Amino acid sequence: MPTDTRLFNIRITADKHARFKEYAKDQGKSMGGILLNYIDTLLDGTNEPVGFEDRKTAKWDDPVDFIRDQYTAGEDF
Repeated sequence: MPTDTRLFNIRITADKHARFKEYAKDQGKSMGGILLNYIDTLLDGTNEPVGFEDRKTAKWDDPVDFIRDQYTAGEDF
């Protein structure tokens, strides 16, 4: 039964790749199998993404906050 599949490339550091490869080997699984299983759990709702903050509640630090109030509209610009 043929399936329509796509090649999915990601960028990963050499160190992280080596560590993940060793992890998969220790688990007796393929790297691709682990990733496909994780994707399936995200899509069927049995898992949540790991390592991401909710964009709506994440704290954002304004990099120029320290100068926001030092200028007056109409006078300085």
